Amino acid sequence: MGSVSVVIVTYNSGVFISNLMSALEAQTKLPDSTVVVDSGSTDTSYLERVSMSPLDCTLIMKQNVGVCVGNNIGWAHSKDHDYILYLNPDAFLAPDFLELAVRYMDDPANRRVGMVSGTLLGYDIERNRPTGLVDSTGVVQLWYGRIADRDQSAPVSVLTKYSAPNSVPSVCSAVALCRRATILSIAPTGEVFDPSYFMYKDDIDFSWRARRAGWTLIHHPKLIAYHCRGWKSRSTQSRQMRLLCAKNDVKLFLKFRSPYLVWGLAKYFLVLSLDL
Repeated sequence: MGSVSVVIVTYNSGVFISNLMSALEAQTKLPDSTVVVDSGSTDTSYLERVSMSPLDCTLIMKQNVGVCVGNNIGWAHSKDHDYILYLNPDAFLAPDFLELAVRYMDDPANRRVGMVSGTLLGYDIERNRPTGLVDSTGVVQLWYGRIADRDQSAPVSVLTKYSAPNSVPSVCSAVALCRRATILSIAPTGEVFDPSYFMYKDDIDFSWRARRAGWTLIHHPKLIAYHCRGWKSRSTQSRQMRLLCAKNDVKLFLKFRSPYLVWGLAKYFLVLSLDL
């Protein structure tokens, strides 16, 4: 089977670290390496859980460089493995996730699949249990331009409609297994994620670049992971984060010359006016 390096960027992620590492250590196919880049946590003592892991872990301490730069640093330290799993600290894999994902990607019939993710289910970290709702089955763009996680907040009963791996426009980088060849083809300089985004919409940018290069992106319904979401709703985010998200919509649409730029600008100025 192909080898896998897991890249995780942490930031004050202590509430998630035990679930995160336990899920990695319970994989039926263990990761060949795990790179954790801490992006300026105010208290780093929780990272001792990483150092104590029996997995082959590399811990890199940085200032608050953001998710994009953190992921790029992780890529630079991921060694020559066949696949890179970008994993959020608040996302926990089912035990067979890596094994099933690598078997799928190793199949010669899927050699043009650049990235695969699975069904992300909501998880309540405070109660330490699933919410019973879907978090994401891939990322889509609605008719008027909004980019959203498919099936988000729907009951898990909707998942019966997915009987086989299916193509999606974008993959949520909370849990995304990427082929090394894909990354090399679109990021030869090492900037897998555009650092100008800092965070938010960077995974859409990455996905669109991969599709433009001829790669297929797949949602595989048998790959299960749980995602807490660091924020519970947009309304609970700080003004700075809401503006950053809206600004990055505009940046994304400008970069790809999208006709949805008008919607992006309208969203940005609406967020700006509401937050004044």
